Parts: sequence; C-alpha cells; structure tokens
Amino acid sequence: MTSVHPLIDLVDVNLRIMSHIELANFVINLADAFAIHSGYKDEGSIPPPMLKPDKLREVGVAHLTVTKAAESGNRFKKAERDALRPTTELHPAMLINWAAYRSVAENNPSLIADLGLPPKSKAATRNTHADLIAPQNPKAKHGKSGVVLISVSRVPAAIAYYVGVCKGDPSQPESWSILGPFHKSQNIQIAELEPGQLYYFKICCADSGGKSDWSSIISIRVL
Repeated sequence: MTSVHPLIDLVDVNLRIMSHIELANFVINLADAFAIHSGYKDEGSIPPPMLKPDKLREVGVAHLTVTKAAESGNRFKKAERDALRPTTELHPAMLINWAAYRSVAENNPSLIADLGLPPKSKAATRNTHADLIAPQNPKAKHGKSGVVLISVSRVPAAIAYYVGVCKGDPSQPESWSILGPFHKSQNIQIAELEPGQLYYFKICCADSGGKSDWSSIISIRVL
C-alpha cells in the first residue's frame, strides 16, 4: 500500500500482491480489529466516505463469496471478482491511512499499532522483532469441512498473530500464503481449504515493534 505522506507510512501492507482469498480475509480481519478498538467507537471517529467496521466486513465477505464462486471455473464470476477487486482494495487502504493520520496528528501510536498491522520495517534486511518470541506449541485441528482451527500458546507482548498456509512444498517460500492479522491465539479459523488436501501451517506474532520469528511447522489433512 502506498501512503499519501511519509509521516503516515507506518505499516507494511501491500494489498496488490495479495491473492483474492488473502485480500478478502485481510479485509474481514481488519474490520474486526477496528470494531474492537476503543479508539474508533465514538461517533465521527471514522468519518465518511470511509466505511464503518460492519460495512467494511461486508466488503470482505462479498469478495470472499465471489472468489469462492470463481474458483469453480465460472468465467462470469471471475469477471465479477476481478471487477470488484479495486473497491475491495480501496476501502481498507483508506481506513489504514486514516488510522495512521490520526495516530500522528493525535500523537497516539495505539490508533495504528493496536490494529495488529505489520509495522514498516526500519531495517531493510530484517522484518522480525528480536525481543518478541516465536509462538510455541502450534496445533491444528479439524473444524467443519474445509476449515482448520489453529492454536498456539499466547505470547504476552503480542497484539496480533499471522498464519502461514502451504499446500505445496513447505521448503519453497513461494508455496506459502500469509493470512492475518488475527487477534487471538486459540482456534484461529482458516477457511476455504480444499478437502482431502494436506496443508502445512506456521504462526508468527507481532507487536508495535515488528514480527516474531515463525513457529515450527505443523500439518493436517483437511476434512
């Protein structure tokens, strides 16, 4: 995501490189993060034309629904999904920039930091936060068909968790997709998975200083 001014270029989010599934889940999780943040509950804290959290969540759910339909090979749904994407990217980008602006203007870092977004890395060669431990005891269990529930031991300093998902060769970086932020460490729901497919998962966490290293990799075959 490109910010409008260097002073509010505070987070490392690139919506354009996300897959359609990643984008939809990101928007849903961002909406949930705004919904529980005390800094955005007052009337006028999110002015129009930016969307309130419930409406932003609807945008993410709509994109997830049409993406699922497009995966069946329906070319009309693929066209609808692709036409919807610019709007799906626009609304979270506006809200993230607004949160960053308020954070700077009001000298209140929590307005952006507590949304669980990965902060802009100050060191070009490293995106992990050395003082934040990697999540321990990762576990995966079956939910309903196409759903896996991921849990790790809570990291006290963490404000968000990210889940790496792989259904190919876990030794190849390009096989992994990253979902998040999630604001809990237990029973993180990873949906829209292919039944019968073996998936690999890893988890990291983040605070206002950056991300931790990844947990050990776990695997499960989806029901």
